[in-house]
Amino acid sequence: MKIAVIVPHFPPHIGGGEQLFLAVCQSLAERGHQVRVVTGNSGGITGRREMDGFEVTYCNWRTLFGQPVLRVRDIREVLGWCDVVHTSIYSTALRTILAARWAKRPCVVTFHEVMGDKWHLFEPNPLKALCFMCYERVLLHFARNVHAVSRSTERDYRKICRRPGRVFMIPNFLEFPEGAALEAAEPGFRELFGLETGERGILYFSRPAAIKGVFVLLDAVKRVEDRLRAGRARICMILSSAPEKGRQQVLDFIQREGLSDVVQIRNSLPRNQLLRVISEADLCVIPSVTEGFGFAAVEACHYGRPVICSDAGSLPEVAFGRVCFFRNRDAGDLAAKLRGYLENGVTGFEEIPEKHFDREPSIDAYVRMYEALLAHWA
Repeated sequence: MKIAVIVPHFPPHIGGGEQLFLAVCQSLAERGHQVRVVTGNSGGITGRREMDGFEVTYCNWRTLFGQPVLRVRDIREVLGWCDVVHTSIYSTALRTILAARWAKRPCVVTFHEVMGDKWHLFEPNPLKALCFMCYERVLLHFARNVHAVSRSTERDYRKICRRPGRVFMIPNFLEFPEGAALEAAEPGFRELFGLETGERGILYFSRPAAIKGVFVLLDAVKRVEDRLRAGRARICMILSSAPEKGRQQVLDFIQREGLSDVVQIRNSLPRNQLLRVISEADLCVIPSVTEGFGFAAVEACHYGRPVICSDAGSLPEVAFGRVCFFRNRDAGDLAAKLRGYLENGVTGFEEIPEKHFDREPSIDAYVRMYEALLAHWA
């Protein structure tokens, strides 16, 4: 098959969705399919590149609300070449769907998450939140073929769409370094945060954004700060630099509330280094307010770390091992769960059987999805 992948961002832009599409394209090319990607230049590259058996065209698209706005003329050639089109939310999807219809090509849209009325949790400006919600609903209306990355995302999609199109539920997959490859990534968790012998480190690793629950976590930490000090435990945060405003709010909260001896912050790390840090944490906290899939939870659970996480979105669907759930957005409940861990360890955590999110079964499902699109189109 000839597959056109049209997405807002692509590596070297850093992100879970970007790494997913990179791995999908690599796998499809390895299986003999022809793949061409058209994307924005947010990763710092402009122009055409060869990458692992497929072609990527990075376009200089203008941005709106921080997202690249696709130019239809940049995808006309690839639409004429391909058999099937694969795009994703948000900013490339609508124009790609309409252009694919004009070119008479089947098109599927990956929904990493369906926000619905949760946009106000992501965007504090009510007018912007309303605009985003309206755009998403228009997109949902036009998307006749939908790829959902979790059952949670599929449920949210069907809840909003009164006349839903065809849904292909294919969960995301992850691959992990093990053994020597993991140990070679320096520094380790305790070295990175300067933990002394006998100190416990509770790890949060994500963006400093309200939707990731970082402020719910900080509120909970304030409630148990004395217990953290008495139990010689620290909250260890790995925060990206964006959104810059969110990061500054985190720093201001820590300074204002006198938590600098309890909360330690480090910058983002390359993936292998991050995974080593995760694999050595005493406890991981995933306080997300909403999650379409939950990469962080799967990463922590894969390495056998005990996890406290919210019951939002897909997190109950993907978490496994020793897990303790708290009520979404409830800082008091999270504080109670942290206090319980500090006093009793993982006693009382659920033991959830192992779950697998492997590449080959997912790629098989992608190929079946494309074949179904072509058969239906014919």
